[in-house]
Amino acid sequence: MSRRFANISKYRNAVGKAAKHELSTNASTDSSQLLKVSQSWVAFKHSSGGSVGILPVGSVGRVGQNAHLLSAHSSGVSDWEFSPFDANQLITGSDNGEVKVWQISSDESGSAQTQLSLTIATGTGKPVDIVHHPTARGIIATASHFVVQIWDISGKDQGSTLSTPAYTLTHPNTVSSISWKADGTLLATTCKDTQIRVFNPRQQETPVQTGQGPAGNRPSRVVWLGEKDILFTVGFNKMREREIAVWNVNDLGKPLELKRMDSSSGLMVPLYDEDTSIMFIPSRGESTVRWIELAESAPYMTEGPAFAVPSPVAGAALTPKQILDVMQTEVVRILAVSANAIWPISVSIPRRSYLDFHADLYPDTKSSTPGLEASEWLNGENKDVPRMSLDPGMAGKPAWARQATSTTLSQTSTATISKPTSSTPSPAAPAAATPIATSSAPKTTTPTVTSAPTVSSATTVPQSTTATPASPSVSQEVPSEESAPLPASTVPATSETSSPSKVVTPPPSVSKATPPSSASRVTPASSAAAVRLATQRASRFRFLTFKPYHVSEHFDSIAGLSISAVPECNLIEVNHKFIALPLQGTGGRIGILKVSEPGRVGNKVPSLVCSSDLTGFKFDPFDANLLVTSSDDSKIKGWIIPEDGLDKENDVTKPEWTLGASTMDKISLIMFHPLAKDVLLSASADRGDPKLRLWDLKAQKEMVTMKGHKDVIFSCAFNHQGTKIVSVCKDKKIRIWDALTGELLQEGQGHDSLRASRVLWLGESDLVASVGFGRGSLREILLFDSTDLKSGPIDRKQMDNSPGILVPHYDPDTSILGISARGDRVMKHYEVLLGPKEDFGTGNSHFVDVASLEQATLQQDVAYLPKRYCDVKEIELAKMYRLTYNSVEVIRVSVPRNKKEYFQDDLFPDTVDVETATLSANDFFSGSGHDAQPKRISLCPPDMESLSHHMAMTPATPQEGGNSLDKFLQGKQQVAEDERKRLAMERMFTSAKESKADRDTLVPETGVVAEDEWDD
Repeated sequence: MSRRFANISKYRNAVGKAAKHELSTNASTDSSQLLKVSQSWVAFKHSSGGSVGILPVGSVGRVGQNAHLLSAHSSGVSDWEFSPFDANQLITGSDNGEVKVWQISSDESGSAQTQLSLTIATGTGKPVDIVHHPTARGIIATASHFVVQIWDISGKDQGSTLSTPAYTLTHPNTVSSISWKADGTLLATTCKDTQIRVFNPRQQETPVQTGQGPAGNRPSRVVWLGEKDILFTVGFNKMREREIAVWNVNDLGKPLELKRMDSSSGLMVPLYDEDTSIMFIPSRGESTVRWIELAESAPYMTEGPAFAVPSPVAGAALTPKQILDVMQTEVVRILAVSANAIWPISVSIPRRSYLDFHADLYPDTKSSTPGLEASEWLNGENKDVPRMSLDPGMAGKPAWARQATSTTLSQTSTATISKPTSSTPSPAAPAAATPIATSSAPKTTTPTVTSAPTVSSATTVPQSTTATPASPSVSQEVPSEESAPLPASTVPATSETSSPSKVVTPPPSVSKATPPSSASRVTPASSAAAVRLATQRASRFRFLTFKPYHVSEHFDSIAGLSISAVPECNLIEVNHKFIALPLQGTGGRIGILKVSEPGRVGNKVPSLVCSSDLTGFKFDPFDANLLVTSSDDSKIKGWIIPEDGLDKENDVTKPEWTLGASTMDKISLIMFHPLAKDVLLSASADRGDPKLRLWDLKAQKEMVTMKGHKDVIFSCAFNHQGTKIVSVCKDKKIRIWDALTGELLQEGQGHDSLRASRVLWLGESDLVASVGFGRGSLREILLFDSTDLKSGPIDRKQMDNSPGILVPHYDPDTSILGISARGDRVMKHYEVLLGPKEDFGTGNSHFVDVASLEQATLQQDVAYLPKRYCDVKEIELAKMYRLTYNSVEVIRVSVPRNKKEYFQDDLFPDTVDVETATLSANDFFSGSGHDAQPKRISLCPPDMESLSHHMAMTPATPQEGGNSLDKFLQGKQQVAEDERKRLAMERMFTSAKESKADRDTLVPETGVVAEDEWDD
């Protein structure tokens, strides 16, 4: 395959390089992993029985007797684990089933001191494996003999003993390994009976899924791949061959992909890095470390070149991301242990320059702040761990601020600043554990890796003396009391990351007034940015927030969702009663869920079977129980869903009615009329003569046919009265039709691409928006005047380069246009200004950026409930149902307001009642309803007073004379503080460049990496 079209990984040139043996351990090799690392300490198995050696992370060189020896148990130590939320908390397990919790501190010399906090009696008398909960502080899982026990170790008295677990999960044989899902809801185990089991411990103590795992009689291990519903196992088959496999949690009947490795007897130790989706596999007794990049779709496993290490590996562990040397593009660091030494393996990505932070290699990583406490998790709550940036100059800033800074930096030239006078060491390193440079580290290139060599950073904590420059300060517009609160950037950045439950992305605001004295302190780059931003118009929805409902309101663990439908087909439809989703399998299956019954769906989803592959489906807006489908058999079928939903055990295969035409073929979409009941629009290819058809569902016949398309019809939309239809076609044309006569009214040039596009009418205006692809696969939004398509688009908004097909969603009450795409994590939103463009001022656009929804999981599609089902008391502008690969998340879209006790009538005008028909089919097709207008309803609850009425009845408070001056002085002080911070960051950045120039280049031009292989 040509390199131009290959799916090339950014980690393809990953280089793993091991340092010299620099740490004497005298460790034995009879433990499972032999080594664990926190941000502050390294704990390793000591040769003395029942003992664990503890060293500061920054220690290098010969240790001898300098390591702190923790005599943890009277019998041998079987496993130990650091808390991910407390670098000083160590949990140890013994061969007799005893578990102890220790607190580590450092004395004046920097050596470790330990104190026993808690003893746990498992009662098994057998060796114990320990895994800490990924999101809840104080929750641990232990596996010993035939049971997995979950313990709450928080809030216990010093030196007390705990013997009662919160949950006990019994197995028929010895448990080999355990692994939590990254969100902490599920737990996977492997057992000596060769079965893989998945538990939901808070709901039941029996497995929710079971399947045949590695069939050999030697121990196997399981690793949950982050928050995905995918498991990874290592083990042996019946022929004693080592094998690895990837499994779908919802179907453990067979692996998604299985790979036989070799016939070696060494046990594999899987180490998964969630940020890069790479599984590192060192093996006991071998001198190489294999690594495999994992994906959510085939091919699930892509193996990279193995790393060579100096001596056979006995055990290994990944170090926390916070101690990586990110300015040398170190993406992973592994500590490996042999019979008498520990050495680091630094995995880095060669880059041309090491002066800047390469953000594409470092997504936001999990911080050390827990998502929730033990009591909250035991009570059924779920919450993700907050994430933090690894950029030395971005730590603690919210996501939108980091994005804005990186954008500004790419357009700003580097200025020459004086040298800094001091540097600040990393707070992660213990006070006395100053790293020692290891200039004697070998600089040879691994023969099996075709990439330039890198220098290992050893077992040291990188010093935070290098940082990227901060972005030029831009003054934020202060919202009024009735509009919105200040953005997150105005709050001191004391936490590591913003709340994961909502993502606020305010656009650049306009500075109302700039004091003359501050002009001299602004750099030329800042002035250019200020001029550019001054032409942008701020939206009243710039502080739009997206907050998921409680997890109990979501629909999760939906098995067999199909995400391979045709581009013209939506993947989710929702009304106030039901949710419709396409499912995998033959016959065109559609799953029907009741909106009132959220929770875990499971393997069996109540379904309709269309007897042929699905091409489209829609709920009747005026009858919530009617679902209409189109399929590859060129039929349109109507299904009546009972009030209590479908039977889970028996699929429905017989529709209420079926429509078709002799010439109709390959239906691409269906759509209901916005005002007239029983009027349906369909688009079909018809063997090279594409047509639009209007159907009378009550009379069960075709009423209007529109001919004139030259190729496949991608999308259609009615205007607000339903009298006109706009369509976009593969022939790159956009057309407008008379809905009653089928006459072509307008035609113009659309997107300059053959890829699928979508179109919709913007409320009651004459504007039409089309989303699709321009030249070079650049995704874009085109805005047309429906009265003059020949003149082309009146405005264009270019977005990004991505393969995901865009789907527009428009709210006529707020004029907000949301753009979703399959496979994206971000959903962008714009306020569309509907007036003439000349009214907006020179340089302005019809599109005003507002906040973006950014989630951790990939979205497949979104749908919205009608406005009447929004909680206006919570300022809920929209209730969104977001489809992922195995769940439906319910998300509240709102605007922050101070006076929530009043009905915000400026945000909630009388809205169209989309569930009540204005016309019958007879009225529409006879033309008697040509001037019909949609019915409108008020969303104001009876017990609320409108904000406008309250403001009219409340006397205005006179402004104090000094108010304007106070605001000016506050703004001036803020500008001075921002400027001081910017200059400090630039001094640090310049110092880093000069320091870099004094060092030898890390990647000599040896020609090992081809020119076209370099990443920027």
